[in-house]
Amino acid sequence: MAKPFSSRIFDIIQTTITGKTDNNSPLEDIEDIDPCSGCSDPCSTHPTYPPSLTLRINTSLTLQGTVKPYYKHVLISTGKSDWKSHIEDEEGSFAAQLQKAIKGNNNKEKKVKKDKKNKNKNKSDESSLKKPKILICNSSRKNDNNDPSFSEGNDILLFSDNILVRRVPPNHAVEFYDQFLRGQKTDENDTLSTSQPHVTFKVEPMPYKAVVLICSHMHRDKRCGVTAPLLKDEFDKILKDKGLDVESCADGIAVYMTSHIGGHKFAGNVIVYREKQGIWYGRVTPCHVKSIIENTVIEGKIIKKLYRGSIMNDYVQDESEIELK
Repeated sequence: MAKPFSSRIFDIIQTTITGKTDNNSPLEDIEDIDPCSGCSDPCSTHPTYPPSLTLRINTSLTLQGTVKPYYKHVLISTGKSDWKSHIEDEEGSFAAQLQKAIKGNNNKEKKVKKDKKNKNKNKSDESSLKKPKILICNSSRKNDNNDPSFSEGNDILLFSDNILVRRVPPNHAVEFYDQFLRGQKTDENDTLSTSQPHVTFKVEPMPYKAVVLICSHMHRDKRCGVTAPLLKDEFDKILKDKGLDVESCADGIAVYMTSHIGGHKFAGNVIVYREKQGIWYGRVTPCHVKSIIENTVIEGKIIKKLYRGSIMNDYVQDESEIELK
């Protein structure tokens, strides 16, 4: 029986994270760590990206501050590593149905807000302010029974709630939105809900100690489509060597490829979710993977050279716009 990861290396690591939405993590959390692990230049040890692709990766812009604020990340298990350019264009998919549910809700919300505004013409409308986004992505994760047809629905990983919602059928996307994405219930929210109250979902704690996501969306941009497989192979290899992969540990570190997360010009793009924190990296190469695992995944340190931004804890408890990736 695999030894739980929690009884291993993470037992000796205590990281205190304060709750906030932060695109620019406190400077004391960012360290000038060499992410290349002593590799030669050019590296002769790790796989390298094709020169034609490397020329299309932006190396002049500052990485820090390039993450758009968001307050939840919905990760849909699909078993694939590439999708249509816009994931909601795949008819009948969970992403497509969720977008329909969101659009339907938004139309009702606009009407409610318009009626409310007409009744309170002299009052300021705080609801018109720009709100943070919900990030919705497909992923290469399979349902636990490895069912390629996903006939019972899609497993959903939800950050920063750190939960796994099992087997959510596309035709229950409205109920999923109402229960997990709408935000705190209010009288106004209740009037907007169109879900069936009897629908319940099987919810479990996040089964992994950490999750690494790599953008692999070839149909959206070739840069991430080419870089992601090389990065995933390196993550899988090093985690297996350390005995920290999900097959070696009951609650180890999971690595999945994901649809567009933003910033293809900074490929390879990687997100590390650990505890209540999401750390975004850009311009990641296979040379950097060992350092990311040892410093960020295990110790919670942020590597300044690769750092795009971070989101912490419950982000913002508010109704949000939706950004499908």
